[in-house]
Amino acid sequence: MAGPTDPDVGEMHIDARGVLLKAVHVENRSKILKLRGEAEEVMEAILLLTPDDIAQAGLHPDDIDDLRALILEHRRAMRFFKAAERMADKLRQTTLAHGHEIAGRISEIAAQGQRRARRSPERSGILDALMPLIRYQAAPAKRSWVTRLKNQGSLPDEAPESAMPTRAMPTREEEEPQPASQVG
Repeated sequence: MAGPTDPDVGEMHIDARGVLLKAVHVENRSKILKLRGEAEEVMEAILLLTPDDIAQAGLHPDDIDDLRALILEHRRAMRFFKAAERMADKLRQTTLAHGHEIAGRISEIAAQGQRRARRSPERSGILDALMPLIRYQAAPAKRSWVTRLKNQGSLPDEAPESAMPTRAMPTREEEEPQPASQVG
């Protein structure tokens, strides 16, 4: 059943206006009592107490009523929390999928730009325009190179950016000779 606490696939709205939100300071979170796994059974037993059970145990009915209201509010908040977790998980999956697609396209554009720059007289203009993409694409290889040098003891702990290799783009004259049928 769809609704504000259980959105359908594709529904992007959770209406939790009726929940009174509470804030707990970070430094106090470790001191707060936590409900354990069997708490649901105990809360259900409290909700099922009869007036005779309450009187027989010598409990104050108003205290039990307040506790029942708190249990119901907790359950309501948990329904919204679970719906929000599901939505957050779907949003996380969506951003992962978009990120994957973006990273792939950045890689394609950087490679295409480098190939074009190798053969173009406007090499510097192409590389200048695409340098952020090329740097982004080369960053993992540079980090790997720095780590490898650190592990070998060949690099100080803090290597300057200029010490990292950049992939040299060969000029037309430096490129490997190609058969005449492929020269263009």
